[in-house]
Amino acid sequence: YCAGKLPITTSPGVGTVMAMLAILASLLAVGARGNDQCRQLTADFIVLEGDATLAAVEDDIRADLEAVGINVTTRMLAKDEFNEAMVSGDFNMAFSETWGPPYDPHSYAASWTTPDEAHYAALKGLPAPMTQAVLGEKISEVLTTANPSDRQQAWSEILTSLHEQAIDLPLSGKRIPAVINRQRLSSYTPGHQQFDYPVHTLQVVSGSKTITVAPGGQTGLFVGIGRLDPHSYRPNEFFANNWVYEGLVEYGAGGSIQPSLATSWAVADTVGGGQQYTFTLRQGVQFHDGAAWNCAAAKLNFDHVLAKPLTTGDWHGWYGLPGQITDWS
Repeated sequence: YCAGKLPITTSPGVGTVMAMLAILASLLAVGARGNDQCRQLTADFIVLEGDATLAAVEDDIRADLEAVGINVTTRMLAKDEFNEAMVSGDFNMAFSETWGPPYDPHSYAASWTTPDEAHYAALKGLPAPMTQAVLGEKISEVLTTANPSDRQQAWSEILTSLHEQAIDLPLSGKRIPAVINRQRLSSYTPGHQQFDYPVHTLQVVSGSKTITVAPGGQTGLFVGIGRLDPHSYRPNEFFANNWVYEGLVEYGAGGSIQPSLATSWAVADTVGGGQQYTFTLRQGVQFHDGAAWNCAAAKLNFDHVLAKPLTTGDWHGWYGLPGQITDWS
């Protein structure tokens, strides 16, 4: 085989092996040509240490590649080391996962142009005409395209290009895992996002009304819940925030947007090409201390979540939305 690399990342979603087979066919074609410079083909995999699912997927892929003479070096890395390797591009194939709506790459495509994401390193190898620079420009344009037909056409071009280059390979999928004592509890409905455990759907059928909950992440149980500030979150706070707070809207099955503290909303085009969203708030809602949920409380939340530095790339700014909001009242 001639020397080569696999400049791709994986984000497990809907299971498929077709992309992997296409890569193998390409590699075999390269090897078949042969020349004096040919040597054994190698690949460098990185996997988050402690994630049993990703380790099992990696093991099967590595075995298939080695069966056709491709030498694979796999590094099981701790979280910080894994993130460092992804950001620096120190990998040929990175085994990671998406978080489901709204954190999958198709929802927040702006993350593809953010240097501290694995996509950024993988996209450096994109060939013309859809180079990394061109892709970034097209994403910026589509995020501000109001016409539905034009937006659909632009997204089709972007997503088709990335699909053809196999930047992200969906290899597996899973529901939000939860282990329930069915002798004591019933009626639990899994959440639609990672770290979303809707305990309000639980019903105690026997024993004490006090239940024990042990939430965990990719590599173990959480040991704290932070300060419960939904506007400056960290992943270990998601599950607790979801138990305490509600938004204007919420995610339903398949990433659908459903009413929550807003019962409805209207969208109108504005002069200059922007759009105005008008939310109708749910009536008769109170906070835990008895204070009323109203327009003043809603505006205060926007004041907080869109305050600096939360609009910068280190917080909400990386997915582009805060930069498109000009005013609220």
